[in-house]
Amino acid sequence: MSRSGISRRKPQGSPALPDVAALYRTLARNFPDGSLVLFDHDLRYIVAGGEHGIVPELAPAGCQGRAVQDVLPPEIAQKLEPLYRAALAGRRAAAELAYRDRWLLVRAGPVRDDAGAIVAGMSMSLDITESKHGEQALRGSRDLLQKVIESSSDAVVAKDLEGRYVLINSSAARLLGRPAGEIVGRDDTALFPADQASRSRAADARVGARGESETAEEHVVVDGRRRTLLLTRSPLRDYDGRIIGVLGVARDVTEQRQLEERLSRAHRMESVARLAGGIAHDFNNLLTVVLGSAEILLDDLPRAYARRSDLEEIKAAATQAAQLTRQVLAYSRQQVLAPRLLDLNGLVGGMERALRPLVGARIELVLDLAAASSAVRVDSAQLEQAVLNLVLNARDAMPGGGRLEVVTRTVVVDEAFAREHAPMRPGRYTTLAVRDTGVGMDDETQSHLFEPFFTTKPGRHGAGLGLATTYGIVKQSGGYIWTESAPGAGATFTIYLPWHEPLVAAAVPASDSLGTARGAGETVLVVDDEPAVRVVTKRILQRSGYAVLEAAGGVEALDTLREHPGPVHLLLTDVIMPEMNGREVAQRVRGQRPGIRIVYMSGYSPEAIAHDGLLDEGAAFVRKPFESGLLLQTVRRALNTTEQPTAA
Repeated sequence: MSRSGISRRKPQGSPALPDVAALYRTLARNFPDGSLVLFDHDLRYIVAGGEHGIVPELAPAGCQGRAVQDVLPPEIAQKLEPLYRAALAGRRAAAELAYRDRWLLVRAGPVRDDAGAIVAGMSMSLDITESKHGEQALRGSRDLLQKVIESSSDAVVAKDLEGRYVLINSSAARLLGRPAGEIVGRDDTALFPADQASRSRAADARVGARGESETAEEHVVVDGRRRTLLLTRSPLRDYDGRIIGVLGVARDVTEQRQLEERLSRAHRMESVARLAGGIAHDFNNLLTVVLGSAEILLDDLPRAYARRSDLEEIKAAATQAAQLTRQVLAYSRQQVLAPRLLDLNGLVGGMERALRPLVGARIELVLDLAAASSAVRVDSAQLEQAVLNLVLNARDAMPGGGRLEVVTRTVVVDEAFAREHAPMRPGRYTTLAVRDTGVGMDDETQSHLFEPFFTTKPGRHGAGLGLATTYGIVKQSGGYIWTESAPGAGATFTIYLPWHEPLVAAAVPASDSLGTARGAGETVLVVDDEPAVRVVTKRILQRSGYAVLEAAGGVEALDTLREHPGPVHLLLTDVIMPEMNGREVAQRVRGQRPGIRIVYMSGYSPEAIAHDGLLDEGAAFVRKPFESGLLLQTVRRALNTTEQPTAA
């Protein structure tokens, strides 16, 4: 046997065989798609070769008898040496090598003689460049897919046919409130309440059976939080098209649905407000006639008249009905306001004495007023009504007593808070909060709080207009009102009003005396599009010593002025009318009669919204339906003023 251990002798009794070494050399030269190498225990090449042009790198020409480290680059020799020594130790091994611009798969193993002794080592090298590139491309696609899934803001999960999670991205982990490692390998029963897990399992089974995707909105509870998910389930298939599981893509739409619900509620309330405002407008005009006519009859009839009490009842009922329509109009934001800058702390502090008897001895009333006062632009009487409504609501929520706080602050609303409280805008606000320790409210109750005639009080207690009125007053004042509450945790109503610079203290003007409310022959032009209102208003004024002209609208009023030769001392006009509103009528009338005094009256039509229904500061105004005494006092006060009226 030669040193290499490979026999060159012909076995006795066997057919003639070619030289074994020559046979290996022939095999190496013709080794398909690769190269064949035989090496001895000193890692020297015995036989090396391969199909021409394939992978001669590991079996270069002329390498026989030379050591591997002398033939190959050092980095390749270092990788092959452990592989070759393992083969000489009797172990089979394989490795992938990057050599120049190629990838090679090298397999090595021992060569044994008939007695089983290791006489050499042998390696076979195959060019796997194409398959390696394909593998890298596949891995790149898989990595890209994983990055896409991981970067998605939607929750992406995959389950096998047993319902176990096999894939979950970070968004899904955040949604479920657990690390991905605690979710993969578990099913829904280990993660969710039983009923929720059962629904999920049934939906997965349905998708798997049909082989079609389905999308549905689902309400789930995750770590005690109720969330709304838009969830798409799709069958997960292998390369052969067989369904091997379910792929789920979920988007958390909780905040979006809450915003949609708030907007829907706002639109619903706006529709109700417009309807209520239209009814209240017409009703107020009728009440003006009823109340005015009743007062005229009461003035004409002797006090001993047997049916006088019936007229008193009519007047009282009309007055109560007028108060009800005022509340409806406040909700619908169609009442005419007389806004002015005022100190919020001063207004709230001034109400304390009146509020304490209302809340009773069993409720602790605490006023927590901001150290730095600020001004708000509101109708003081209406804001007082809003505060009173909130305080009475808080009182009723604490039948067994408790603590009621009225708190004022100056706050800055940022973008995040404004987004969560649409349609609020960022900026500085003055807040007024009414906080109680009462029974609290659930979400369903809170969703209806500001709707007119909604009440949780039993029986006939409350008309359900208090909070609706407050809502309307706040909205018409350019503010917002938000509620925080939970069953058993009390409630907080917070009003946000646009902030204004604090007011500078001014001297209180001396009150003027009205004197008599009767007329002294002055001429009053009454403008109203309702004939019955004009008639009763004319009768009240005429009975009190005034000369009265009347017109059904702005155009007729201007014609009347042109045709009337004498002076006209005062214009009494409705605020909203079809052709010209009251402000426009006043401007046109002043063009003809510069010194004329102006008094507005209003029945609050549906168009009297926001700034269209606002009075200028200092403008005289009488609210319909009005009592004759109030109308006469307002007219007399306007006539007695020595200042030129403010332009309306």
